[in-house]
Amino acid sequence: MDEKQKILIVHNYYQIPGGEDAVVANEKKLLEDNGHDVILYSRNNSELKTMSKAQKLLLPFSTVFSLKTYRDVKSIVKEQHIDIVHVHNTLNLISPSVYYAAFSCKVPVVQTIHNFRLLCPGATFYRDGHICEDCVEHGLGCAVKHSCYRGSKLQALMCVITTKIHRVLGTYKKLNYICLTEFNEQKLLQLNRPGKKQIIDPGMVYIKPNFTFEVTSEIGRGGY
Repeated sequence: MDEKQKILIVHNYYQIPGGEDAVVANEKKLLEDNGHDVILYSRNNSELKTMSKAQKLLLPFSTVFSLKTYRDVKSIVKEQHIDIVHVHNTLNLISPSVYYAAFSCKVPVVQTIHNFRLLCPGATFYRDGHICEDCVEHGLGCAVKHSCYRGSKLQALMCVITTKIHRVLGTYKKLNYICLTEFNEQKLLQLNRPGKKQIIDPGMVYIKPNFTFEVTSEIGRGGY
């Protein structure tokens, strides 16, 4: 990227700090060190602890599409003349509405794939002590059956509904993707089932491994 860009990084922090947070900080620093103008838009799932009962009741809907995110991001993109929106995590508070905010402004979106959540609501392909790809082979309903997100059928259902809706809408086909390894890329492209509607555009998937700077803070294990 020779030309200097104005980049909006978007990240939803989990309640427990993790590796994704370190990647966000490192990439922001690298881009800034190379002369790019970087703005960070973030939410933190610790906000869930202070939500009112009414806000929690609306959470299943805002997880699918957050009007707050849409308005916030669209405003930033327009006011700051953003060239690229780079998304890391959207669960739970940011939601895929961030993509539509960028689409409405005709700004390209890059999504870094840190885990397998687009195929597996539990994000790990691992359940009950063994590798599990049931959601790929038999459908996302398996995640609800086995309570694969935080041990909760209801929260797993929220993840499934969000993923299914945006698959049907074609949201994921409009994104550029950064995969960390060839294996990540191969798994992501399993979303494209033979004889069915294409969900991911293979021509918009790229491989870029993570990198490290000198460690400046202690990062714990990734959480929810």
